[in-house]
Amino acid sequence: MRTSTSLFKYRAFNKSSIELLVNRELWFAKPETLNDPFECQLSYERVLEAVWNKKEIAKNQQKILKNELDKRLSELGICSFSRTRKNQLMWSHYSDEHRGFCVGFNENTLKKTSGPFSSIPVDYQADLPYQKIIKRFEYFESNEPLDNSINDIYGDILASVIGTKYTNWKYEKETRLVTHEFGSLAFEPKSVVSIAFGLRMAKRDKVTLKKLLNSPEWSHINWFQAEKAKDKFGLEFVKI
Repeated sequence: MRTSTSLFKYRAFNKSSIELLVNRELWFAKPETLNDPFECQLSYERVLEAVWNKKEIAKNQQKILKNELDKRLSELGICSFSRTRKNQLMWSHYSDEHRGFCVGFNENTLKKTSGPFSSIPVDYQADLPYQKIIKRFEYFESNEPLDNSINDIYGDILASVIGTKYTNWKYEKETRLVTHEFGSLAFEPKSVVSIAFGLRMAKRDKVTLKKLLNSPEWSHINWFQAEKAKDKFGLEFVKI
């Protein structure tokens, strides 16, 4: 059972990252803009086809489902986080090869102050997530007529599609926050609990970032410096 309340956002030191902190806004992107070609809008029709091939659903019901899913998927926003701060690949891919930084958020505080959003931990597998969806259909069929529960299954289908990625992405340990509308979502400074500097982050950039966040409302932040672990291929974080 997942118990961690920490969400980590890996960032390069650039205008966009500075704006995130100064403007106190997280960007919830359209699914079509995500960086994996097998993501959400690009794969969900394939997921539905796999469902229809293995589960008999009336054609008119299929059409109703797809039309509503098209609408909902085109409107929602996704903001991706990791559950780990120690992954070297994440630092390389998303923090400008360790020249950036990593922001630690408290998920509970975000929910209380910035909602509403759903939190979806990502599952990693080679198969499309059609089996999860078929199980939900069967659950509704065994408990009440499908016509009366059709509205309830949209969220289940979207959660399965949004919350499933190919096995090779497992190292990300991703959790996705999902809103009904894409765009920016404001957060309170108290939602940020830590900032860690990358191994190669320039001293000037560190000074700049600390100056930007030197007002009392940011005084609670714990600052860390990433260092190479002494006895293994890994990272350690020293409080500064």
